[in-house]
Amino acid sequence: MDKNLKNKITNIYESSSIDKSLYSSSGLNEQSIPVFVGEWLIDRQLKGGDWDENVKQQVIGFIHKYMPSKDEVEDLKQRLRNGDNVSVLEYISPKVNLNRDQTYLESGSLGNQKAFIEEILLSKFPRLLKGGLWGLAIYGYRRTDDGGEVWLNDFKPLQAAAIDFDEYVENRNKFSLDEWLQLLINSLGYSAGDNGYGTKQKRQALLTRLLPFVQRRLNLFELAPKGTGKSFLFGQFSRYSRLIEGGAVSPAVLFYNENTKVPGLFTQFDVVVFDEAQTLSFSSPDETVAKLKGYLEQGKYSKGKYTVSADAGAVFIANVQIDSKGFPVNKHNLFGELPKLLQESALLDRIHGILPGWNLPRMTVGALSDGVGFKADFLGEIFHFMRSRIEYDRFVEERSYMIGSKDFRDVRAIMRMSAGFLKLLFPNLSDVSDNDFIEHCLKPAIELRQRLREQLYYIDPEFKNYEITIEHERSGVIISMEEPDGEVGEPNGLE
Repeated sequence: MDKNLKNKITNIYESSSIDKSLYSSSGLNEQSIPVFVGEWLIDRQLKGGDWDENVKQQVIGFIHKYMPSKDEVEDLKQRLRNGDNVSVLEYISPKVNLNRDQTYLESGSLGNQKAFIEEILLSKFPRLLKGGLWGLAIYGYRRTDDGGEVWLNDFKPLQAAAIDFDEYVENRNKFSLDEWLQLLINSLGYSAGDNGYGTKQKRQALLTRLLPFVQRRLNLFELAPKGTGKSFLFGQFSRYSRLIEGGAVSPAVLFYNENTKVPGLFTQFDVVVFDEAQTLSFSSPDETVAKLKGYLEQGKYSKGKYTVSADAGAVFIANVQIDSKGFPVNKHNLFGELPKLLQESALLDRIHGILPGWNLPRMTVGALSDGVGFKADFLGEIFHFMRSRIEYDRFVEERSYMIGSKDFRDVRAIMRMSAGFLKLLFPNLSDVSDNDFIEHCLKPAIELRQRLREQLYYIDPEFKNYEITIEHERSGVIISMEEPDGEVGEPNGLE
């Protein structure tokens, strides 16, 4: 990133930007904390001063002080028994037990020790019961007739300052599209230069990864070679995403645990990511796949007597074999190496698009950002806020006639992805032309869906093979993104 753009970003977004190279040079990437927590700590310690070895050591010292190693666990417990308060930096996610009329959590820093939580903290920080928060947890010990209990007495969350969405949108107009793209890419910790994401193809693939963060119930399948940073972005960029790292997954985890009465991940996060999908399995395959198809279609599911609506998107990430030219070895059957449960056409049709991860560069030192970008926690909150802004959906709905397909799922998938690109690139709707919308939002969305449709045709002959076009003349009805009641959008359902 050149100096002029760095200065421009810093001047316009002074309180919400940070030099992204500070994190990569801080040593915090070796710690078990997300990027947004590391940047919060750096900004807290820096306080507008210079980044030097002294400040760097202060940040590392804070981590060492409040993130104890495993061999310190028993010492911390003993300190609690002796009447001391113990402060640790960790992720807090309380659970409610209705049978015992109590709310508790398990502290990883204390060896998964069960701890009760003061009710006032639940009222003060409602996000604790909606997916959890990172912060400084302050524990105490109380003796009882049966022995003793650990309590979370206080909590200091690590969170962004007040978010001014209107200011974020208004200031977008001060940047060209290329400058804005560089700002977004650097905000993710990557370089927008030749060593990183310097080409249109690479940038488009990276932007696609962000769609589920800004658009409700947007489902993607990413196929990429190893080492492209796919797990890093979804696992560390935002507090609103949850990464499931392969293996067996139960309906209780995803939907609802009838024993603990705790809602599943789809109700707790904006994005649920199934990493290493080639190893994915379900403990109750038929039940889980059936509920997953229902949720991906309508955004709701039932488990026992429990029925819930949610707006989390689902992202499936899997490795794909690449040939010497950088393309998939079997481009006609991209899902051929995946478990059978992920090759079912009825499930895949509910995915909105296939992200071509083979267009992404392998992560190297040179691909890391050396420029200025938004603080990760700030941008994560902006993206989360955008999910509820319906004016972008309305903008796309008014142009739904441009989508040259008669298939309901095609049209709704393209509309959702187009709205996502619109939020990322043109948050100020007053300054986006139809040409900009078509070129930078609609075309990429159609390409993502077209790639999926071609795979559906290969897997299941019931799906027709046709090209989704762009219609420039108004010759059809306006279609809403909202799902009607009941099953809709079966293959070619409007024909």
